[in-house]
Order: sequence, then C-alpha cells, then structure tokens
Amino acid sequence: MRGLFKSLISSGRRFLNATGKTDGRDLRVSHLIPLYRSERFLAIIEENVRELAGRDVEIILADRNGDHAFCYRLQERLSDVANLRVICDASNMNWVENIADLITLARGQYLQILPHDDSTTKEATRRLCAALDQQPDAVLACGQVRAFDLDGNRLEDRDELNAEENPDARSWTLDDVLRLVWQGRFNGAFKGVIRRQVAQDARCRFKATPGTILSERVWLFSLGLAGRLAFVPVDALAKRYYPESTHRQWEFGSQAYLDATELMVEAVKARFGESALANYAVTDVLENGGRFAESVGSKGPVRFEYLAAGGPDAEASRATDLRWSGVDQYAA
Repeated sequence: MRGLFKSLISSGRRFLNATGKTDGRDLRVSHLIPLYRSERFLAIIEENVRELAGRDVEIILADRNGDHAFCYRLQERLSDVANLRVICDASNMNWVENIADLITLARGQYLQILPHDDSTTKEATRRLCAALDQQPDAVLACGQVRAFDLDGNRLEDRDELNAEENPDARSWTLDDVLRLVWQGRFNGAFKGVIRRQVAQDARCRFKATPGTILSERVWLFSLGLAGRLAFVPVDALAKRYYPESTHRQWEFGSQAYLDATELMVEAVKARFGESALANYAVTDVLENGGRFAESVGSKGPVRFEYLAAGGPDAEASRATDLRWSGVDQYAA
C-alpha cells in the first residue's frame, strides 16, 4: 500500500513542497485524522495510514498543540506515503475546531474523520463510498462500529450496530432528522463517509457546544437537514475505549442538552431561513430539548421518548422530503 510521494509537514498553513503532490482533482477520499497527545497511538496511526493510502486518496493529520517532535517523527515514519500532509501548530484548537479546520482543507470527492485511536479498512471505506455513488440522495454513509479495549478485547455491550436502521430505506423526512439526536439513531455515523460538497457548506459547519459535549450529534443533525444518512451493513470502524479517552470525561448534565438545542435551532434557521418549515422544526427542537434537559435531573435512569410537536402544519412539516438532490431547494 505504500505510495510514491514524500509526505508533507506544515506549520500552520505554510505547506512545504513535495515531489509528485497531487493537485486534488482526482482524489476520491480525504481521510482526516485529528491528533492530540497521540504518541501512544503511533502504531495505530501508522497502520491506518498505510492501510488507507493510495493514488486517489489524501490523508491529512493535524496536531494543534505544538507537539513538533511527534509530528516530525510521524513524518519520518510515513515519508514514503502518497498524498500525506501533517499539520503541526500551537493554535490550541479544541477537537471540534481541529476537525472543522481539517474539513476545510479536504479536496477529495468524499471525506472521512478517523480518530487517532480507532481503526478502519480500505474495504470498509470502499463500501461506504460505493453506497454514496449508488445513492445520490444521501449525504453520508456509515456502517457498524465494533468496540474494543486497548488490549484488543471485545466490548460487545458498547458496539454501535445500528440494528434498527434499514439499508434499503430510501425515504428521508424532517421527522427522521428530528428523531436523530433524541433517539440516538445512526450511532457512529460521525465517522462515516461524507460528501465533501455538503460538509464544506457553511450551514453544515462543525461547531462546538460550549463544553464540546454532543457536538458531533448536532453536526449529524445539520448534515441530516441537508440530505439522507445511509446505513451500510459493514463493519466500518473498530473503536477503542479506555479511561482517559475524551468522551469518558464528559458529564451529560442538563446544560449540555440545552447547549445542543441552541446549536440545533441555529442549524434549522441556517438551512430553512424564515419559513413555516423552520418555525415547526424550531418548535419541535425546543420542546424536546427542554424535556430532555429536565429528564437528566430526575432520579433513576433517564428514559426519554421522542414526542413530535403539534400544531396546524405539524404533519405536513414532518413529512417534508429532505433527500439530497445536489442543489439546495431550501435556500434562505
């Protein structure tokens, strides 16, 4: 899987020249790997890069905490890999900002976010890309996520198999998107394959909640407003769980859901502008966001049932077809 070109390391946006660097016109996929204290995962990162590398693939890694020693070491180990860029700066971006910036740099037809401590395969990526080729109304394709600890032991209770998703389903309505966050649909889709054109649309920009909690679910919501999420029955990712991982530090209090609700409202208004459809969607988001925030403070396990908002335009609004057509029929 080794390519022919030398890797590229940058400081900020000042990329050094690299022999044979592609101009991006023929790139199929951009793999985006955010780095943070990644030294312990060097072997995993290298394995992923070599597995995914190819003439029609670019791989961009970014460390925003100024770990130049690690980035140069990474560059040396991967100096034979085609279309590789390593970014190292001291901007101290959080993980959401890092990924959002990486998205702006992507040049492939599709892009995929790959955490530094998880693993995927070229075959899984091929299957997800093929699904988007065959389903032009979808903006994202995702599969199943299998969970492991750092020693390679299976953690089946943490798998994200999306058992309720139907790979043959083609409908995609506002009701599907509204249920996305509250019912936890499409778990792991954040690391699926996404159309770059959609991901780089300003209205789908990956934004951080104040504590970054639930940021990825809100982003899926904004992508879902742009078009359908497609499920593919393939093992797409091996996810590793360990005590120091970022998500283990999160506390899902009421404020986290209120923060997510605020960004969801912003996404609705950005997509639909001032319209009856936007008014209904905002009402639904606010009602359920408030109910979810209240339920967090209750005693016992949180059990939340999605309740669609009512109103004179409720049924028609929920049935609105949001499948991607390559153009924006809801331009503000």
